[in-house]
Amino acid sequence: MTAQRLRVALADDHAMVRAGLRRLIEGEAGFEVVGEASDGVSALQLLGDHACNVFVMDLSMPPPNGPDLIARVLAQWPNTSILVVSMHNNPRLARAALDAGALGFVTKDNDPEVLMLALQRVAAGERFIDPRIRKAVLAEQELPSDPFATLSPREREVMELLCEGLGNNDIARRLSLSEKTVSTHKANILVKLGIKSLAELVRLRDGARDERLGP
Repeated sequence: MTAQRLRVALADDHAMVRAGLRRLIEGEAGFEVVGEASDGVSALQLLGDHACNVFVMDLSMPPPNGPDLIARVLAQWPNTSILVVSMHNNPRLARAALDAGALGFVTKDNDPEVLMLALQRVAAGERFIDPRIRKAVLAEQELPSDPFATLSPREREVMELLCEGLGNNDIARRLSLSEKTVSTHKANILVKLGIKSLAELVRLRDGARDERLGP
């Protein structure tokens, strides 16, 4: 009797990344890819249309994304195991993904063997953390003294203007960027900080300022 193949769904906003992941996964005995998505909305549609055992996802996609997408997936399909494959190797981001319910976290610059080991572990219901950041991830319990340490200088500029109430178009003109680039920075800021809205961003920024000023 032929063993049942484990069904995997992929979500990443880069087609080349999805193609590479598909080749790796379908080359592994016992796995099949049931579909691909390029953003959070289409990922939820994909999972609704095709039952799967494992959901392999990026963090930085058009929303919903990051911990928010993880939480939404598990709320609707609680038996789905989630493996995050990210370009970010920041322990705080990994911790946020795991706390949201992901079973595994690996970075995209790993060897294919590491990715497949992570997939096998997660499919078996086991946790897998990228070996290179595992110790730091497990030690990550509280926010760093600078909650914005993961942001690039440009992302910090965009964050400050967002907190001032400027829209994407206004920020694009102010910083001589395209509106699409500003939108991408905005999405990455929310993902890196593990928040879902501009209101949360403002509260986090103001709270950090108050803490620096002290009583």
